[in-house]
Parts: sequence; C-alpha cells; structure tokens
Amino acid sequence: MEWFSAAMAATESSTVPLAYPADRWDQIYDIWIWLVTAIYILVAVPMIYFLIKYRYKEGVNEKGAEEHGSFGLEILWTIIPLIIVIYLAVQSAAFYTEQRTPPPDSMVVKTTGMMWTWQFDYPNGKTTYSELVVPVGKPIKLELTSNDVLHAFHIPAAKTMEDAVPGRVTRMWFQFNETGEFRSFCREYCGTAHAYMLATIKVVEQDEFDAWLNPGSAAVGAE
Repeated sequence: MEWFSAAMAATESSTVPLAYPADRWDQIYDIWIWLVTAIYILVAVPMIYFLIKYRYKEGVNEKGAEEHGSFGLEILWTIIPLIIVIYLAVQSAAFYTEQRTPPPDSMVVKTTGMMWTWQFDYPNGKTTYSELVVPVGKPIKLELTSNDVLHAFHIPAAKTMEDAVPGRVTRMWFQFNETGEFRSFCREYCGTAHAYMLATIKVVEQDEFDAWLNPGSAAVGAE
C-alpha cells in the first residue's frame, strides 16, 4: 500500500490550498487516477504480453493445457480488490464526515434562495443580497433554505454545493485561504431566470471584514 500513500503525499503542497473542501476533492481525484492507472498497467501489460507470446501458431501448442483452477490466484484476485475497496471506502467515509461537519469556530450565515437571488443574513443582523462577504482563512457555515422552489448553492472554486429546500434547513461549509472574488451559481433549475441567479463571494482580510460587518464599531475604534 506504499504507493497509495505516495499518491496522497503527491497531492499535498507546501502552499495553502485555495479553498476547502476543494483540496480534498483533488486528493480523492488523484487517488482514483493512481488506482486506475495502476490497475490498467497490471491488467493490460500482462494481457498484451500473453497475447503476443501465446498467439496461435500452426502446429505449435494447438491444444492448450487444461487448467483446473489455482487456489493461490483465486485468493490473490479476491484479496487485492477487497483491500482496494476497503481503502476507498475508508477514504470516502472520512471525507464525507469531514465535509458534513463544520469546524467549531465556523461563522454561521443564514442563506435563503428565492427566484432569482440569494439573501445572506449575518449573526449581527446585517443582510446582503447576491453578495456574500467573508473573511479569509475563516470557516463559513451556510444554513440554507428556500422561500419558493428548490435551489442549490454551488461554489465552483471550493468544489462544494448544497440544495436549498423549501421548508427545510440544509447545511454546508467552506473556507477560502486567498482574498478575491469568486462566483456562486444556482445548480437546480428554478424558472425562467435561473441562469441569472448568481452570487459573488467576496473574500477579504479579517480587519476589512470586521469594518464592513460593524462599520459603527470601526468608526468608534478609529476615534
């Protein structure tokens, strides 16, 4: 299993990833690529070799030897796939748990979808529409619902998405580690203006965010 560990290590960088959970999706993707490549090599290369070595030749081995099974081979091609499946199941379960469990220090933003905009309500009562301002390096937990039909809040840069369902509250979390502006889209068809149901996620430094969230406090502090 050493090469599995090498695959995981190859995905880790000395630099901080742009966003969570996008980095974990990239790790899972890389593991699958390594697995598929290895399986292809282990299967295709011997197959091509045997096709060439034992290809039909007139007068040579026209009647193949009879084989009645190999206990060792049967164990081998049962145990190896079992190990691979268990490994992938453990990785997937760990990733799912991580993705569905926001960090304890997450900032909660109540998010409401409606045709055809997004409403964001911050803990202090501040409300914005179609613009979500968040501090860099801070986990953000969205509690989503909808006022009308089914919507889905999708952040491509963070590779995460969650449905906003009328009458229910769903949850998702993400964290950006670089400042900038990123797009969010509605991923559930919700009517004629569905394509225009966009939101901007503005990631700023913590001081700038504090001043934006509580402008009065910032003014008092400046005095």
